[in-house]
Amino acid sequence: MNKKLAAAIQRDNELEDAGMHGNDRSTCWTHQSWAEDCEDLPFHTQPSVSHYPRPA
Repeated sequence: MNKKLAAAIQRDNELEDAGMHGNDRSTCWTHQSWAEDCEDLPFHTQPSVSHYPRPA
């Protein structure tokens, strides 16, 4: 994972914790990648805490 992606995942996590809807993420928490790169992968879910537990 490169630094730009890691920073984007962290930013999306913080924004989602602050109230952003999970569908508005630019990254995929499940696959730890850019959302557009994994949208067709099996087991892909829209990032949302209602779908899976996310560590604090």
